[in-house]
Amino acid sequence: MNRAPTHPVRRVALRAVLAAVPLVAMLGSAAPAAAGEYTINACGADPGNYSTQAFEDFATRGMMWKRACNPEGPGLRGLVTANVVRSGRVARGARSYFVMRAPDGTRFGRLTWSGQARRRDCRYALQLWASRPDGPPVPIKNVRANRRCPRPKHAQAAGWTRTRTYDIAGATTIVQRVICVGSRKTSFCSSRGLNYIRTFKASATVVDPSPPAISIVQDNAFTRGEWVRGTHSVTYDTWDNSGVRLVRPILAGAALGGTQQTCSFAQVIPCPNGPGHVHVDTRGLGEGTQSLALQAEDAAGNSGISGAVTARVDNTAPGAVQVGLEGGEAWRNQNDFDISWVNPEEGDRAPISAAHYRICRAPAQQCVEGAQSAIGIARLGDLAVPSPGEWQLRTWREDAAGNKEPANASVPVALRYDPEPPELGFEPSSRADPTAVSVRVIDAISGLAGGQIELSPEGSGTWHSLQTHADNGRLLARIDDVSFAPGAYLLRATARDHAGNQSSTDKRLDGTHMRVSLPLRAATSLRAGFVVSRTVRRTIRRGGRRRSVRSRVESLQDNARVEFGARTPIRGVLETAAGQPISGAEIQLFSRSATAPEQLVGVVTTDAQGGFSYMAEGDSSRAFRFVYQGTPVTLPTQREITLSVRAASTIHVNRRRLLNGQAVRFAGKVRSLPTPPAGKLVELQVVLSGRWQTFRTAVTATDGSWHVQYRFRRSCGLLTYRFRARLPAEAGYAFETGRTRAISVRVRGRPCR
Repeated sequence: MNRAPTHPVRRVALRAVLAAVPLVAMLGSAAPAAAGEYTINACGADPGNYSTQAFEDFATRGMMWKRACNPEGPGLRGLVTANVVRSGRVARGARSYFVMRAPDGTRFGRLTWSGQARRRDCRYALQLWASRPDGPPVPIKNVRANRRCPRPKHAQAAGWTRTRTYDIAGATTIVQRVICVGSRKTSFCSSRGLNYIRTFKASATVVDPSPPAISIVQDNAFTRGEWVRGTHSVTYDTWDNSGVRLVRPILAGAALGGTQQTCSFAQVIPCPNGPGHVHVDTRGLGEGTQSLALQAEDAAGNSGISGAVTARVDNTAPGAVQVGLEGGEAWRNQNDFDISWVNPEEGDRAPISAAHYRICRAPAQQCVEGAQSAIGIARLGDLAVPSPGEWQLRTWREDAAGNKEPANASVPVALRYDPEPPELGFEPSSRADPTAVSVRVIDAISGLAGGQIELSPEGSGTWHSLQTHADNGRLLARIDDVSFAPGAYLLRATARDHAGNQSSTDKRLDGTHMRVSLPLRAATSLRAGFVVSRTVRRTIRRGGRRRSVRSRVESLQDNARVEFGARTPIRGVLETAAGQPISGAEIQLFSRSATAPEQLVGVVTTDAQGGFSYMAEGDSSRAFRFVYQGTPVTLPTQREITLSVRAASTIHVNRRRLLNGQAVRFAGKVRSLPTPPAGKLVELQVVLSGRWQTFRTAVTATDGSWHVQYRFRRSCGLLTYRFRARLPAEAGYAFETGRTRAISVRVRGRPCR
């Protein structure tokens, strides 16, 4: 469903009820029906594509249109104009429509259509009509507003799936529209029900009385009348209100094979216009001066002919051939080039006796020329360029009769020669980015193609390749000083140019050996832990007396144990190895538990003193890992701490006082985030002989609830029992062992004997 910008459409009174049906996508490539006519097929009329390209769409607020002509799909199918179904209303004048416009200079002749209209509110008008610029409109389907209203809570429908042909001669526009007209008492329409008109099939016949226009563009030797041979391209420019579907050349009055354009009769203008080209093969045609014209045929079958130009054909002299360079046009470090081509079959023509060539500095004008003679020659061998660099070569042939034409020279091929290896050296390290390694490479001819930078622990003889790339005449790499052990290292670099020349170095630009000491970045320290407060008592002397003073002291611990749902603060500090705080640094916080893999849960930023804080939720036992990624000048570091959370559950009993022989029901629900666990073991305990003992076990349901039924059988006198539930730690359960509160049950039995 789409909506279009608002613009006015002339209101037209129509007489028949319009059927709203899916108008299907692309129009077929069927040929025009007759000379002067062609047909635009849409929706079901184009079963292969269900095209709707020929229609423009529009909808105001509260209205909608839909292109869904393929009958296999969800929702209302067809080319649909309707209101948006929702609570409320739409204002008078709200509309939605599709429009098909005939090309300039053409008119519609017939419309074959099928569709359906349906409405729940008779204040809507459902319309399909064709407009004439010089006459009354042609109504096709019209469900007028406030006419023949549907019964309450019923819908009014009209239309059919069978197609029907309408005479719309002289029309230039076909409109399908749904519009809110309102009534005498209201200036709105209801949007609670669906009111629509849709098209199933539509075929519009366009009458085109005008022929196409075509002209030849004189942009090559053939169309300019120069002597040529072989196959040539004729460039043309065309225009027609329905587009041009066929262009054929006419040489000396004889029509030749033409170029069929790709047309789509899913569009109002089915065929293309504008420039193009058609090939003319002069072989087998009469030689000499003759006229050349082009004939164009438009989508409606009308034809037009261009003005003629003069063409001169002579197949005696050899024409241009495409040459190839053995080994390709890439740079090479040997000054030896071989050129080859294929001579076309010329029948009883004079054989090829020589080949001429011209080598020029690219892009300068310094050139050298030469020739090699041989019978049936098809190659130039052992060519050399005057000096290193890039050159261009062109060649043309000469037959035994002496016919030759330098203008028929081949398309140039590039001859690239570079015998010099690149020069390179390590550039000074940057204090702002000490892990970056840069090697400056100088190659004035073919340029740097690639290379490799390597690192080796001094004295080991083992070299490690660094990830290296070339950029702007440099080889660039980065040393991961975290992955390598601390110590002294040597570096070397190898560079190659595009010609395959290669050189290596282990020295800086100033000639000193390239040595580094790892790590290159400054070490850092990350301290983090749970905040624990305790009271410290110390003795001070004040006024000659000794007094005991208590104070609260906070410390950081790697482990903490909290109740479920409680929160505990975490604090830390990020410093350099020298103890200087690192402010404004981002520290990533990762969390993992027995049931959840490690994932990022937060990012904290250090303050001016390098400190940071985080409030941990007691929702499961888990490990926290604080990670500082480092900077170009500082090393990364990390710290891990562990939070233990006791399992928790509710507990209640259905009765607190009972007689021996009666039963009670203990129940509760395990608390856990995000969802309660299913199958969790719960141990029910009672105090016997002064200690807690387990007498029943249960497992939780899918919602985390549990219950235990127990009947008292051996109680005498009046006894009070204390009960609780114990939740033991288990593999795959992200909590420590927990216990519920204790509850009491009083049991009265027979007097004890």
